[in-house]
Amino acid sequence: MADTLETALAKLFNTSSTLEEASWITLSGGSRLFSAGDESDHLYLLRSGRLGVFRHDDDQQGLHLIGIIKPGEPAGEMSLIAGTPHTSTLIALRDCELMVLPKEAFLRAIETAPDVLLALSKQMIQRAREGTPREGRRHNTPNVFAFFALNDILVRPLVDKIAGHIRTLGYSVAIFDKDNHGSTFDTFSKAEAENDYVLYVAEKPESHWRLLSSRQVDHTFWIADARDHSARETPETPTGTLSPEDSQMLDPLGLQRAPDLILIQAQESDGRKIIAHTKSWIDTFRPARWFHVGDHSVQDAARIARIVTGHSIGIVFSGGGARAFSHIGAVQALREAHIPIDFVCGSSMGGIVGACVAQEWSEAEIDENIRAAFVDSSPLDDITFPFLALTGGKKVDERLTKYFGEVLIEDLPLPFFCLSSNLTSGTIKVHKGGLMRQALRASISLPGIMPPVIEEGQVLVDGAVMRSFPALMMRNTHLGTVIGVDVTRAKGIDPKTVEVPKSLPTWFLKGDWRKGPPIVSILMRSATITTAADLEQSRLASDLLIIPEPEGVEIRDWYAYDLAVESGYQTTVDSLAKLEHPVTQLRKLGVSLHPNIPAFTPDDSFITPPKFEKPKYGLKNTGRVVSKPMKLGNKPVPKM
Repeated sequence: MADTLETALAKLFNTSSTLEEASWITLSGGSRLFSAGDESDHLYLLRSGRLGVFRHDDDQQGLHLIGIIKPGEPAGEMSLIAGTPHTSTLIALRDCELMVLPKEAFLRAIETAPDVLLALSKQMIQRAREGTPREGRRHNTPNVFAFFALNDILVRPLVDKIAGHIRTLGYSVAIFDKDNHGSTFDTFSKAEAENDYVLYVAEKPESHWRLLSSRQVDHTFWIADARDHSARETPETPTGTLSPEDSQMLDPLGLQRAPDLILIQAQESDGRKIIAHTKSWIDTFRPARWFHVGDHSVQDAARIARIVTGHSIGIVFSGGGARAFSHIGAVQALREAHIPIDFVCGSSMGGIVGACVAQEWSEAEIDENIRAAFVDSSPLDDITFPFLALTGGKKVDERLTKYFGEVLIEDLPLPFFCLSSNLTSGTIKVHKGGLMRQALRASISLPGIMPPVIEEGQVLVDGAVMRSFPALMMRNTHLGTVIGVDVTRAKGIDPKTVEVPKSLPTWFLKGDWRKGPPIVSILMRSATITTAADLEQSRLASDLLIIPEPEGVEIRDWYAYDLAVESGYQTTVDSLAKLEHPVTQLRKLGVSLHPNIPAFTPDDSFITPPKFEKPKYGLKNTGRVVSKPMKLGNKPVPKM
């Protein structure tokens, strides 16, 4: 139909009478062509660039992208033919060239060219079918990106590496730099039509080229050498002249319009990045997201390529007390399958495991440190007079300080956030920066069991009180696959866990006292209970949902570590074997794998996870028995 429409429009616009009345206009990226409610008095034909079609929400408060107009396509035809004001707002996503025909000339022309009206009618029907905001967003993902230097670092070598990894993923990519400054709009438009991705590069001195290229892109990455703090001014962009509403509309992702920040970091001899002073960069440039890239890291360049193409992977760890040890086994299975992890988040105990992953600890480090902090001795046996809680929380504070020290969340190698519940405001607190040990302390502060955290006059408690499984938040963080590992259960508490000990001496001799009295189970379950509706919604936000069910492990069974880890490992292995597509492509393909496990079970029995008989994708058949996780306890661990 596109060829028929373009042929009909070419016939219309190329007649001598029409050419006399038509005119050419250029529209800079970020400028409006018309707004919803404006009178329809012209037909527009886009010759180069891209136009975004935006529509108001039902409450008229926000605008959403519902479609993109490409070269050869008309704009404004629906309202023109209907004789009504425009119902959508059109804004240039690139520098655009358009041919404009007045309404009267158009109406006269179609009297002698009925095929034009027929072609336009077909186009209108197609757009009406595809014109919902949800569909528009899904089909109009970004494909043109800018990489701008903030200081004297050379950006082009890194962009070349990123482009190489994009090609490895099977996409075509074009790169424009200052040598293309004199190119026409048609050149840029043609490159976008002929390639899957287009990357614009500007070094620090190239301000004019940077301003021009910034009008051609969907999203911008600022790049800086983190060790050079000479950059103190935000580069000029076309959004500087726009209203806040227009700036918001320039974002086809539905994410923040603010650029992302890539900080180049020094590396140690073992490849680990030396990260510091991230906060000063964030405070200066206020990026939407930030990423740390090692000087010579191939893996980090590949990560940026995945983020650009929507092949990135974000992993979500739910709360669940001791059951959350299953997350450790899941991480091990994913790493054995060579599945990259690019974003990490978690709530409550899931936040603890997530922090270990975000620090890029090895399996041995995670195993040894979690065992020492939570298994070898209970973190909740410092019983105190219950003014605020049953425990003093000092043992937890000491262990978080020992293993996470003064590390800031913004200095982690991988993007990370965890949640706590703000009892002062009744809202969810998202911890994306600041001392990691303090954020984790808030995230695991079960009401009544541990004292709350007071931060800036706000009372913060366990994140699972309000959101145990933040998969939807992760889904809004990036465009790639979301892997959710969920050990929460919307079900009643097991009566056995709240039985009063028949013999206190036996209770002490068996060591059961270290779990805390039965009231601990009641408080923990009351503070983290999840409704079936909330859990189901969160699970649906995962493209690959992994639900370990460590049999017999309850939320305060800290000594059931090995059983929980094994359950997480085996369930993840089984889930990967079930996949028919690469994990990195699940969201892009609109494919998901959810076990047939209900969000709510009325009884107290444990659910056996599904068994997958035929491996299809994920782990290769290496002949190694995968029924149990690797034993990590005896492996050497670097000193922390």
